[in-house]
Amino acid sequence: MAEAYRTARKKVVDALVDKINDINGQFPNNSNIFQNAHSGMVFLDEIQEYPKVCVVAGDEIREYQPGEFKWRFLSLDIRVYVEDQDDPQEVLALLMEDIERVIDNNDVLTYDDTVSPHLTTTSLTLQSLSTDEGVLTPLGIGEMTLECRY
Repeated sequence: MAEAYRTARKKVVDALVDKINDINGQFPNNSNIFQNAHSGMVFLDEIQEYPKVCVVAGDEIREYQPGEFKWRFLSLDIRVYVEDQDDPQEVLALLMEDIERVIDNNDVLTYDDTVSPHLTTTSLTLQSLSTDEGVLTPLGIGEMTLECRY
C-alpha cells in the first residue's frame, strides 16, 4: 500500500508496532518478542509463534476547538499472547510491563516523518490492563487499552 494512502489511524498503529517490535530481551526489557508484533487481530488458532502482540485501532473521537483545530482521541487495543509450561501469567506480566515501558517512553510518538513538521501523538495513556488470569494455561492472554491523542 502506498505511503500517501495510509490513514493517520493506520500510521499511528504501525508506528506503535515498530516500537513494540524493539522489545528484544536486552536491558531494560524482560522479554523478547522476536519481531512478532503486528497490526490487526488474529484468532488464537492462527498463532504459530509465541509471544504474539497485536495492535488494533478502535473508535476515534474528535474534539473541535476554535480556529479549526481539532484533537483526535483514538482507542488502541493491544492483545498479547504468550505460551509457557511453568508460569504463563508471570511471562505475560513481564511482557506487558515491557509494552507499558514502550508506551511510557513514546508518549510523543512520530507516526509520519514524510511531512514537515513531522506528525506526532501528544499522548499515549494506558486506560486498562486485563489478563485471562490463568484460565488458558499453558497459554496466557492479556489486553491493554490505550488512548492516543493526536
